[in-house]
Amino acid sequence: MGKITKSRKRIQPTLILGAMPSETVPIEALMKITQSGLSDGFPCHQGRLHGHRVVVGTTGVGITNSAMCAALFIARFQPRELIFTGSGARINQELRTGDVIIAKKSIHHCAGNLTDEGVIYRKVRGPTKGTMTHYSFTADPGLLKLAKKVAKTYTPGEVTVGDETYQPKVLAGSVCSSDLFGVTSERIEDIREKLGCDLMEMESSAVGQVCHHLNVPHLVIRSGSNSAQPDPGVHYRRLGQIAARQAALFTIHLMKTLAETR
Repeated sequence: MGKITKSRKRIQPTLILGAMPSETVPIEALMKITQSGLSDGFPCHQGRLHGHRVVVGTTGVGITNSAMCAALFIARFQPRELIFTGSGARINQELRTGDVIIAKKSIHHCAGNLTDEGVIYRKVRGPTKGTMTHYSFTADPGLLKLAKKVAKTYTPGEVTVGDETYQPKVLAGSVCSSDLFGVTSERIEDIREKLGCDLMEMESSAVGQVCHHLNVPHLVIRSGSNSAQPDPGVHYRRLGQIAARQAALFTIHLMKTLAETR
């Protein structure tokens, strides 16, 4: 692929990011792509979705990759808003594979002091004197309100997991992130008790922190894959694609409404 050149000043795009290709391919398939390549080393497509200008990129896995990509893409493309889409392990035991969470907030679940009684969550010193950086980042109120409204008119396609076929739900909730792929049962219970998160993944809180620092409206859309567990590899490989697709399909539906309002 070629190198993406710096964007000319024009109508601000919506920046849509996912950690892996499986999380953005359904979106790219519906785009009218005008340019593809690498932007600062990250895969990127520019074009239109439902007539609305979009930039779709892949960050790679983890909080450092996602934060770096988000910051670089925001600087280069000057987006009007950022939407992060993808899958996450289910902490909320009432969720099923394919259920979509519209994140009201994203939280660093490894931020603070790790004690024998679990994590004590706390802010850390910010980049300037007297400032503190939080470990939790709220979604843009306007985007959140629109997504919750759109969810009421959205009909997800059925998914089949094992011997069960059902229609996923779309719910507002919260997600938490760190660079840990699997965590102990004790940590899962600690997260469930102290944070009340629905899904656990490896990118969203870092993207939320970047967007808050740079004053870019953002929204996280995640779908549940496997149950959160110490060794999720086999289960994630079986269920991750289902979840990634459901989050992408809802993102596409949201983008259609967003395009119609502008």
